[in-house]
Amino acid sequence: MHPHSISLVALLKGIVYDSHKDVWQNLLEYEGDVRKHFLPFGVDLYLDKSEGHAFLKQKEFDPEIEMPRLIERRPISFLLTLTCLILRKYLLENDAAGASSRAIISKQQIIERVKPFLFETSDEAKQVGKIETQISRVIDEGFLRPLENEVDTYEIRRVIKAFIDADKVEEFLTKLKQYAEESAS
Repeated sequence: MHPHSISLVALLKGIVYDSHKDVWQNLLEYEGDVRKHFLPFGVDLYLDKSEGHAFLKQKEFDPEIEMPRLIERRPISFLLTLTCLILRKYLLENDAAGASSRAIISKQQIIERVKPFLFETSDEAKQVGKIETQISRVIDEGFLRPLENEVDTYEIRRVIKAFIDADKVEEFLTKLKQYAEESAS
């Protein structure tokens, strides 16, 4: 067993945060070895020390080279995409306001921000239920963390910045709004 095995396993399971003290310290100590380990697989280590997160990212290959992907791309639903974009926009707004390095948002705020992008329905409870399901999926993806001792309140994890480019947020939200309007008619 290598001294950096703890980092390898944790990264293969998903995002590593600086709050995972032992794993994070191991990753920082053996960063070079971890990078070398994944290099033959066409996988890069994305490590953001200032934001406190790391994950594996598949390199893009020449399309003519038939190389299977170790890290699969997964299509995500309209509603999950929308929820992630809403959270990224909220993080941008929080950063611009200089409020705090932590962006805290409630379930109700997320619902209120998502609903204008959805077509009107007579069954609002069902629609809210669908949004709540997406909130749970965003938590599972690691972009949202429930706060202890605060019901239905979350911290938007800054790792979302690595997955959703700030310059594209408004463009994507505009496209999703158009898509929702077209689907409704």
